[in-house]
Amino acid sequence: MFIPYNKIDDNSRVWIYQSNKSFSSKQKSIIEDYLTELCSKWQTHGKAIHSSFLLNDWFICLFVDESKNSASGCSIDSSVAMIKKIEQEFQLDFFNRLNIAFLDENGDTKVLPLSKFKNQAKDNLKVYNNLVKTKRELELNWIIPLEESWLVKYFN
Repeated sequence: MFIPYNKIDDNSRVWIYQSNKSFSSKQKSIIEDYLTELCSKWQTHGKAIHSSFLLNDWFICLFVDESKNSASGCSIDSSVAMIKKIEQEFQLDFFNRLNIAFLDENGDTKVLPLSKFKNQAKDNLKVYNNLVKTKRELELNWIIPLEESWLVKYFN
């Protein structure tokens, strides 16, 4: 069951898929249709999953209100299948965890492989924390200083 993002519970679980390339306007429109369809039909053991999504230029975030019904292995697999469909259709990569998203000096999102990101790192750099677990955490702690992220181990 699709729930608009602004209405889904703050404690809803989140899965973040970061692209290696930004989405065009046309791609975003098509992806939004796919995600609306997924959320509208998404089920676990025959029961509707209360779900939503957030889409921006680089990210797909899927949300499940697990106070209603928890996502099971099969239902998670169906969402991953949708992400892989999008990935293949638009020749994107959502599963390379060594692609690092950060805000450049103009506040624009950039994504670089970790090896190139290391050369960009400087004081006051903000990175995306794709390890957040809930909608509330996403809204409060998705973009954090580099020194508070898991990446800090590469710069000590």
